[in-house]
Amino acid sequence: MHTVFNTAICTLGLSLALAATAQDHTHHPAPSATATSGAEAVMTAGEVTRVDARGAKLTIRHEEIRNLDMPAMTMVFGLKDANQVAGFKPGDKVLFHAEDNAGSLNITRIRIVE
Repeated sequence: MHTVFNTAICTLGLSLALAATAQDHTHHPAPSATATSGAEAVMTAGEVTRVDARGAKLTIRHEEIRNLDMPAMTMVFGLKDANQVAGFKPGDKVLFHAEDNAGSLNITRIRIVE
């Protein structure tokens, strides 16, 4: 009886060791950096619906924001550079890149498109 029990324990131990070895991730490519460079930043299309010059914010009706996993909607964004707000008016079609900064969504790049 002890032989069967010991065999079962050894088999279980070896099975767990083999499973742990199979979890080795050294053969996977290294994950990319979370920050994207300016050239790689995902741009999102949208339309400015409101400009808050005092608060340096734009309300934009936008398509899906892929880098934030956010569906299309209308929302308010802060501008990284407050001086940019003067260059926009409601109705402007834009391409922009937004980032989540501790729960605050900020536009880091934006340009008007024709």
